[in-house]
Amino acid sequence: MSVDPNIDYHAHDPQDGEPQSEDPALREAQELEARMRRALATKEDPLHDDESTSERLRRLASEGARSAESADEAPSQS
Repeated sequence: MSVDPNIDYHAHDPQDGEPQSEDPALREAQELEARMRRALATKEDPLHDDESTSERLRRLASEGARSAESADEAPSQS
């Protein structure tokens, strides 16, 4: 079994549950990586008919914006 010498075993894995970096540049890269991972097609979450990954990324961004707006408009339960 060969081992890839270029693998960074200390790189951030978004699925490991670790908090994001405090460094703003690293945090921005981690957020971009998370958005890209959500946009990728998987067996469990395939692309819609004739949808590209970039179109899916835009759709997810607009859905996220709509859900954030609805959360802001909802009255707080205090």
